[in-house]
Amino acid sequence: MNSQTTLSSMPSLLDWAPVNSQGVNIRRRAYIASGIMIPGAFCIAWSLILLGIINPMPADKYVSISLFIGYWAALFAFVDNKGEQRTWTAKWHEFLVVWLITSGGAQLGWELPAVYMKTAYLYPLGAELKPDELLLWPWWLYSVADTRYMRPHEAQLAHEALLAHSGFFEILAAYWLSKGRHYKTALGMAILANWGAFYGNTSVIYLGEILVDFRNLADGSWGFWLKWVGLNLQWSVLSPAAAIGGIWLLVQRVRAETAAEINGNG
Repeated sequence: MNSQTTLSSMPSLLDWAPVNSQGVNIRRRAYIASGIMIPGAFCIAWSLILLGIINPMPADKYVSISLFIGYWAALFAFVDNKGEQRTWTAKWHEFLVVWLITSGGAQLGWELPAVYMKTAYLYPLGAELKPDELLLWPWWLYSVADTRYMRPHEAQLAHEALLAHSGFFEILAAYWLSKGRHYKTALGMAILANWGAFYGNTSVIYLGEILVDFRNLADGSWGFWLKWVGLNLQWSVLSPAAAIGGIWLLVQRVRAETAAEINGNG
């Protein structure tokens, strides 16, 4: 009797099936808005700057605000649409997929090019962009606040290279999770990538600068609160949440498979 009770309390494999939304899909709208606010804001502002329609500053501030808001969209995964009663398994699954796409996209679209451009192009940048440097505006946007991005630092460059290339694993893990393929392998990749992002982001980006009394931060309060804090906070909050949630999902998956196997043999 105790055995049957234990098995019945285990999550069913059916919990991993997607739930159809009813009425207005709040989450879908949030994800579309995030897609507009992150790459959309970047590309529109960058294009207008290259065309000479707007100036690099204060466009960097407005785009930073858009990025800061858009990066939190993955939290909508925990919001049920009208008529929905999703399981925590479904919610954590969706959160992990959305955050992997968000984080992986940021690593590949912004951080990875920065790694390969730093020595030749980003280190010579100053506090103001010259006309022939406008192509570098997306990376200067953050570098003008955290000036470590403009200075040679082998250890930080190596750290960023590792972090940036993890974006490939994040995108692949998101794809596998969304398709239900190689599920446990994908969860393992997601856990490692997100814990690595949390460790690197917190230790190198935050603790490293705190220990030297913020000597490398510039651009005033905008640079500190909006760029340095605002554009790094998500990887210090959502990345560990994704790593912990991924571990929980992995445990639930194994329990579900074990229960199904026992029931099948019975």
